Amino acid sequence: MTACRRFCLLFALSLALVAPGAAFAQVLVMVSGQPITANDVSQRIKLHQLIERSSPPQKQVLEELIDEKIKITQAARFSIEADDKEVDRMFASVAERSGRTAEQLTAGFAQSGLKAQTFKDKLRADYVWGQYVRARAPVVNVRDSDVVAALNQKGQTQMVATEYILRPIVLVVGGGSNAYGARMQEAAALRARFNGCDQGVDMIKGMKETVIRSPVSRLSSEIPEKMRSILEKTEVGRLTPPEVAQSGVELFAVCSKREVKGESEKKRDIKDELGNAQFQEQSKRMLAELRKTTLIQYR
Repeated sequence: MTACRRFCLLFALSLALVAPGAAFAQVLVMVSGQPITANDVSQRIKLHQLIERSSPPQKQVLEELIDEKIKITQAARFSIEADDKEVDRMFASVAERSGRTAEQLTAGFAQSGLKAQTFKDKLRADYVWGQYVRARAPVVNVRDSDVVAALNQKGQTQMVATEYILRPIVLVVGGGSNAYGARMQEAAALRARFNGCDQGVDMIKGMKETVIRSPVSRLSSEIPEKMRSILEKTEVGRLTPPEVAQSGVELFAVCSKREVKGESEKKRDIKDELGNAQFQEQSKRMLAELRKTTLIQYR
């Protein structure tokens, strides 16, 4: 046995000992020279089972992974990428919305036999492809007449919304500070004492590092559903629950509410739905065109 052959054999054996599954993973398809393995498909199926409570067939999941390879490769050609830190921030944001830390979400995945990287790979593909489609596709344009027609189809013939007069209030937290906890406690105490926009604003003026912004008028048809629900539950003259914002802890004083005809609280939701449908149609069309020119080799 030559020295070269002996070295190659030892190298192959070392790979098998260190990572037997990785060294001999079954490749199901090559997408422009990039492999998708049986393990990739297995992991993605587990992700569907955990998040969507569904178990799609292997063929469907394989095509989904092929699409993601194409999306990432095409976006990279136009310098649209997401580095690991950015993906980690997206992962942490998902964890936060579910009431957990990134570490807790990772541990939860591990208990189900799922690698956090599987979910991160999907986040990366969705993000860069969304940026690519927005940059290359025609601008999404939802006409008011389309929104009204969709509302009528849903039986929304009575067009009534609520107009809110709000005073944004920010308990400032400086950059790099860890004072959010203390400021949240201040905000909770402030909510208990606040009773009326005039008197309440005068009281807040004496608080340190607190900003009272000018009154703003907002229609419920322009407000996201989560915030709209909060405003509906907040009485006039009271404060909304505090939330962490970029500049500190933010609350809104609800100074007035009144009904406005000719608008619908569902208008924003319908407009978002129609805009998303247009975006998805553009995305589907662009991906289909790319598939025609991509080298996809099934094994």
